[in-house]
Amino acid sequence: MLGAKDEVGPGAWRGLAVEAGLDLLLYGDDSVTAIAAMKREWDRQAMGLADDKTLEEAAALEDFLVQAAVAFGGLPIPLMRQARIELPLPGISVPLIGFADYVWEDHGRDLKTTWRLPSKADPSHIQQVASYARYFKRNFHLVYCTPKKWASYEVTQAVADEAWERVVETAHALRSMLERVEDGVDALSMFAPNYDDYHFSPPMIEAVKAAKAARLL
Repeated sequence: MLGAKDEVGPGAWRGLAVEAGLDLLLYGDDSVTAIAAMKREWDRQAMGLADDKTLEEAAALEDFLVQAAVAFGGLPIPLMRQARIELPLPGISVPLIGFADYVWEDHGRDLKTTWRLPSKADPSHIQQVASYARYFKRNFHLVYCTPKKWASYEVTQAVADEAWERVVETAHALRSMLERVEDGVDALSMFAPNYDDYHFSPPMIEAVKAAKAARLL
């Protein structure tokens, strides 16, 4: 609503790069080719940035790919990769659009790269794949990979149905808020953001703080 431009960082670049390598492994290419594809994608995203965090991520890429290869090992070639979905939301005028990482005949999988392996699936990730499960009518797995290990958590149809209710509830709450505000500055006046949250990039923090300051003038 403010027209503020956000940016992603090394964590997001890592995920895209590892997926680029895993794509080749799943479709039959060797590890040398997969590593090269991963590094090309990393270079395309990072564009030469060499701060400490970026270098740390770059150094761990091959370890992430090894764990992803093990986690997805032994599976047949996927039927679909980055499969587009479009689902209507009850009472909402625009559909939910998403892209599922990998889909097979009997299940789907979504890859998450992370430095810390969670003991259970993140609720926000469950809501994400709930839409995939609903669209493709099959169970999905959230596959988390660190540089040292991996874990897979199944999102069954029952779990997906419950999470989907939360997705719809959130959409209606957002619509309700938008119907009551004049503009982006007015909307932000209702929130006290936690700028330490990883979702906040420096450009977005700057934009939000500027909007809030304008409201006080």
